Amino acid sequence: MSRRSAAVLALVALAGGCKRPAPASDAPPEQASAPIAAAPDPTPVDHLAPGELLEGPVRAFGLPLPRATAVKGAFVDVTYASGPVSVHALAHYFRTRLRGGRLHERVDEATFEHATVPGNPGVELRVHILAAADGSTVEIRDSTPPAAPSLPDEPSRWRQVGLTPQGRLADPSHLE
Repeated sequence: MSRRSAAVLALVALAGGCKRPAPASDAPPEQASAPIAAAPDPTPVDHLAPGELLEGPVRAFGLPLPRATAVKGAFVDVTYASGPVSVHALAHYFRTRLRGGRLHERVDEATFEHATVPGNPGVELRVHILAAADGSTVEIRDSTPPAAPSLPDEPSRWRQVGLTPQGRLADPSHLE
């Protein structure tokens, strides 16, 4: 084939004798000419703030424990938990879930005294958080004062403490 015939064939192909489909673009045609929108914020909405703890399913005296902690022992009047969390993160977590009382916070420990849980108002708690090698330990103690016995009269109150109404020992054989 001569140069001249090759050039003629090329012109025929370009002129429309041989139509090739246009290369497909990744975007649909209606979006190809759309204006470019601002990129969405890459931070998801469900991210926690630094030091913020999630509420877990375990409760101690009505107080929800953080998901990052594990219960090490639970008894009638005290619950022990620990986890890889800082003292201040736990103090902030419990501060939002306890009402009343006082908070004493130091570098390596924090203590809530005479605090209550909104869903359990009759129970008074003492929450002590202490720094440990692998995070922190938490002691949640029921510090509700015992109810005073209902005694009908003054001699009954004296007998309750082991004395006669005159102030003498009710049973001299028990001199403890």
